Amino acid sequence: MKIQTPVSLEPEVQKERFVTIDPPEKGIIRGILTDTNLQPTVIPGSWVPTPYRPKSGAKDRPIVLYLHGGAFVLRSAISEFPAKTLATNLKTSVLSISYRLSCNPNCEFPAALQDAVSAYHYLLSLAIPANQIIIAGDSAGANLVIGLLRYIAENPDKLPHPRAAILSSPWVDLVSAINPENLNKHCKASTDYLPGNFTAWGAREYVPSQMDAASPYISPLNHPFHTETPIWICVGGLEIFCDAGIRFAENMKAKGNRVMVHVEPFASHSIVGVGNLTGFQREAGNAVKLAGEWIRDCEG
Repeated sequence: MKIQTPVSLEPEVQKERFVTIDPPEKGIIRGILTDTNLQPTVIPGSWVPTPYRPKSGAKDRPIVLYLHGGAFVLRSAISEFPAKTLATNLKTSVLSISYRLSCNPNCEFPAALQDAVSAYHYLLSLAIPANQIIIAGDSAGANLVIGLLRYIAENPDKLPHPRAAILSSPWVDLVSAINPENLNKHCKASTDYLPGNFTAWGAREYVPSQMDAASPYISPLNHPFHTETPIWICVGGLEIFCDAGIRFAENMKAKGNRVMVHVEPFASHSIVGVGNLTGFQREAGNAVKLAGEWIRDCEG
């Protein structure tokens, strides 16, 4: 039996923080993101702690777009911990979106990435300059951030590069995840909490039948590209995705990108996403502070 986790357009937070995001105008969604059976749609989002309001003297204040984890099949941001951690430690507002989940009908790739593009375009439509926008994500959400950066790099006439990207435990190799035993027998399986059958479910649901799981937009590990956006990556030293995250960073550096990796040595998977549930709440806050400092250094 398969579980479906549909996204609701009903507010899960106070109405003043809740927004609905329309698809962008024609031409923004194109190329790899076009699908005759899968069209961009309205998606919900919520602001933490409060909605963005333009303020005088706040030109350099970053605004964060957050994409949650959950293997593309669950919404891991049931609590507001990731958005609150980013908002508190970067001293800003965060827009967290509920993208379409691939375990629902006609919601496999590229649905979630279409929604990420819609959300980024929405922030631009609020007259927020791209050089003020930081895109953040954990696990599967970090995979989407990478896909969004690739899409922007391939379509510079349609979307400008954001200020920076923050990736927590990016899921960059869905090929190996399709077989659950690859994760169950991983050398760090005993120090992480990710079960192989969960990631296998997510990978199988996300990859459409007409695409190879090794596609650059699905598994970016061995498909580096050039982006103008600085990328900060956090991985747990005891998590299954640690080595792949570091290799992805090295591959991206080889393309001339600005990339920094922070390894939290005794942490498991996705401290920014679920640190409040795994005992790494303090480390998550410190990691985001380090990310903010590095991003500011990049601009200096």
